[in-house]
This record gives sequence, structure tokens and C-alpha cells, in this order.
Amino acid sequence: MKRLLMTICAAACAATVGLAQSGEQQEARQARSVHLGYRGYGDAATVCYIEATADRFHPGSYMCLLGFDGGYAGVQEHVNGNHVAIFSVWEPGDAFDFKARQENVRESIRTRELYHGEGVRVKRFGGEGTGGQSMMDWPWKLGEPVCMAVSAAPDGDDRTAYTCWVWDAAKGDWFRMATFSTLVGKGRDHVVGVYSFLEDFRRNIESKRHIRAARFSRLWAWDGQKWAASDRARFTADNNTSVKIDAGPAADGFWLATGGDTANVTVPLWQEIRPGGAPDASAERRAKLLKAIEAIR
Repeated sequence: MKRLLMTICAAACAATVGLAQSGEQQEARQARSVHLGYRGYGDAATVCYIEATADRFHPGSYMCLLGFDGGYAGVQEHVNGNHVAIFSVWEPGDAFDFKARQENVRESIRTRELYHGEGVRVKRFGGEGTGGQSMMDWPWKLGEPVCMAVSAAPDGDDRTAYTCWVWDAAKGDWFRMATFSTLVGKGRDHVVGVYSFLEDFRRNIESKRHIRAARFSRLWAWDGQKWAASDRARFTADNNTSVKIDAGPAADGFWLATGGDTANVTVPLWQEIRPGGAPDASAERRAKLLKAIEAIR
């Protein structure tokens, strides 16, 4: 949900209504958006991979796995209970412009769809900056990991093509969700400013009374020659004044929680978290990911 201060993270960009209000007004309506800004994985990642597991969730919530300077990818549970995967890419402009209208953007600077997979719905969006959005029904479940990746490649001198990949556990392979070309990437071939977050986008007062909690693996980044994992993440939040938030180290990464009776008793806001030391179990999926990316070049 978002062009953002990447040293913290851009997660609050999804909260278009909330960011237009004071922190106190947001606290009265919604659970606070909480983020992890990843560090220590290098600055030239052409591919970023992460896993996330929702342990507690509520309709009208978003678990963003991979936000970056240019877009975001994750999973949502809609108010009707439908579970979806979402991938969006901005075009030049202010991501905090909640009055932005997609039809007012010149064709020459629009985000362009280059590809979408079977069953993926694609459209343009406005109201939080403008850009291209893809969405598909995806049967993710509580307690089961969701694996996603974003890869980048130059699209001419000025554009970058970002591709979202979703791991299909039933097939044991990667699904190419969508590819968007944007001027935001400025022709670079890497993914920068990566973060994750949890968000309550229902914001109906009742929604803040429910806990959202999720575990995130370390971020894995491929620089064209080797994989490197994030060695820490910074715990941040939007300007909602609620203190019902928390974060800490998980077995192989980090966890976030917000809403309900959550209390900030583990890691103080704005502090860095070191991941747990459990062995990595993603090597095979990451190897298959690189093969899938190579196959579309």
C-alpha cells in the first residue's frame, strides 16, 4: 500500500485515509501500520525473496511481504473473506497524493503492463499516487508460509521492469504474477529500499480491536552472483498514535503485531531487530526462482 522514506519504510502509503488524518484520529479508527525496514543485504539486489506467515489476521488487512522503492507485493484478506495476492507499481508522482487520478497521467509516463499470468486481474489505480495494479485470488492460509519475490531488469534507458513471483506450493514451482515497466526505476536493474508491513485497511473502529500478527523470514537478495541475507530490520510505524504494537526476533527472521491487546513489550519502536538463528530452508526455492527468471530473459 505508498515515493516513501525508504530508510524507515513506505508501508504507510497503503493507508491513504489514515495518512490524511491526525495520529489521534487514526488511533480512534484503526490498528496502527507496523513495518520492518531490512538492512545489511547489500545495495545491488536484482532479485529479492522473502517468506511470511500470518499467525493472526482479520478481514480488511494486508500483509505486505515486499515493498520497495517503486512498488509493493503481498497478500490481503478482504472484508468478504476472500484471500488475494496483490502487486502494484507506481509511476512518477507523489505517492502521498490522495487526490491523484490515473486518467490525468500522461500516456508517456504511465506504468505499463508487460505481462500478467492466468487468472490475474490488472488495472490502473489512483488515490495514493498512481500506477498499475495486479491482483489474483490466492488461497493462502493462517499458519502457512507465503513465499514471494520481486525481480528487476532495465527496460530501455529510463524504465525498469519489475516482476512479481509467487511460490505455488501445490505445484512446487514459481508463478509469474505480473511484470510492470515504470519510470520510477530510472532504468536500473536492482530492487532498493525493501520493507515489509502489516496494515488494517478496513478502519471501521471495530477493526482496531483485532490482532494482526505475522512472522517474516530474513530478506534474501541476489546480486547476480550470490545470495545475501538481511542481518537486521528496523521496527517502524506510521503516524497513528496507538501503542498497541510490538515486534521482535523470530526463529529465522522477525515478527510484527498490531491491534487488539498487543503491547509494546519486546522491542521499542524505531529500534533494530536481529533475526533468530534458525537454519535457512529456502535454498531450493531460491534456486528454482533464479531458473524461472532466467527463462523469461
